[in-house]
Amino acid sequence: MHNIRWDDLQYVLAVAEHGSLSAAARALGVNHATVLRRITAFEEDIGQALFDRPPGGYRVKSEMREMLAAIESMGRTAERIERVIPTLGKGLEGTIRLTTTDSIADLLLPRILGDLARLHPKLSVDLMISNRHVDMARPDAEITLRPTAALPEGLVGTKICTMGFAVFAHPDYLTATPDTDPQQHRWLAINLPRSPIRDWQDRQIGSAVHLSADSFLTLSRLAEAGLGIAMLPAFVGRSSPKLVPAPAFPDLLEFDLWVATHPDLMKTERVATMMTFLADAIAAGAEFLA
Repeated sequence: MHNIRWDDLQYVLAVAEHGSLSAAARALGVNHATVLRRITAFEEDIGQALFDRPPGGYRVKSEMREMLAAIESMGRTAERIERVIPTLGKGLEGTIRLTTTDSIADLLLPRILGDLARLHPKLSVDLMISNRHVDMARPDAEITLRPTAALPEGLVGTKICTMGFAVFAHPDYLTATPDTDPQQHRWLAINLPRSPIRDWQDRQIGSAVHLSADSFLTLSRLAEAGLGIAMLPAFVGRSSPKLVPAPAFPDLLEFDLWVATHPDLMKTERVATMMTFLADAIAAGAEFLA
């Protein structure tokens, strides 16, 4: 057992999670033979097989699940170390990684980050723009700034304000298509699987989707071109001089805007200061988002 290395355990975890050598190899960015070699070496070190090998995949033996749980615990510890090491001793210097949506990055952050640069000139920000769910258990980002119905488990943070959503379109489109029946409209739909708007779309729009995208900014540009009608964050719709609320669809949805991080990082001055700054700056203009 003293010969077991953490590198080998990463391969074990990948195979256990993905269920096959090929899927684990893709996740780790290595070839199939490397995964097989490391799994075989691990099993030789412990003196017994960890996996059953039924046709089409790998499955952890029932009697080895306790060992797998211990390995998974080691994996979580290693991820905590990866998250914390870059923050040690840096104070308000260095780089902080912030993930948010393209709408927030484009319409809210330029002014806020300008103010941040003046207050903390030695602190740089690495923006990770993604409209899809980000796993904050991984060390890719330190802070997330996103609207959500509830803060995901495993994160801690601050509810900044309420974000409103409403239906917008170009005036010419509304003049040409004044119907109150949603099925008579060309809908521009968001296709994000975890978007809080998806349930509303499923209820109201059904199959009447003309175009879809994974970005509210893109949907707003399509609506500006007169290509259809869309449920948008209110601040996105109001930021466009070419869009107006659709009176036939007065639905107003609201979701909380959160700034959050992993509990391990909340104790660091750099992360805590950045989160407080973002929350205060956005809350000061909360009416723009409502």
